[in-house]
Amino acid sequence: MITLFENFYKKGLHITYSGIILDNESRNLLLSTFVYPNPQFSDWIKIAHHLTICLGELPEHFKRYWLGEEVGLTVTELGINNMAIAVKVTGAFIISKPSIDDGPTFQHITLAINPYDAKPADSNRIENWIKIEPLKLRGVIKEIQI
Repeated sequence: MITLFENFYKKGLHITYSGIILDNESRNLLLSTFVYPNPQFSDWIKIAHHLTICLGELPEHFKRYWLGEEVGLTVTELGINNMAIAVKVTGAFIISKPSIDDGPTFQHITLAINPYDAKPADSNRIENWIKIEPLKLRGVIKEIQI
């Protein structure tokens, strides 16, 4: 007899999210370009870790072809609000659907959040974006267990 616990892990529900995990060079480029030079963000929690493709594991047809693949991303815009700083990127696919609480879903990487009451999902609520000189990033498609 399969227990609920065994069934939970068998279905892969232990994977928190799937995304493009940035390499160290790309992460450092983002932080040194947009976060560290600005004293406004000195006490903010630095992230610049990944672009979320979806919550949970990748659908099987994506996993078969993309899991473990290195991909290139291009940063195109910078957005800031009182909760988060993020960059919009091209070159990725996302399969998350927006929810009422999280606002729109678009290809982006959260760089930092304010240390008091922000969450990374607050970057979904950034409304004002400015075009910037493109930056090239690299990452690997992975499923993340937390």
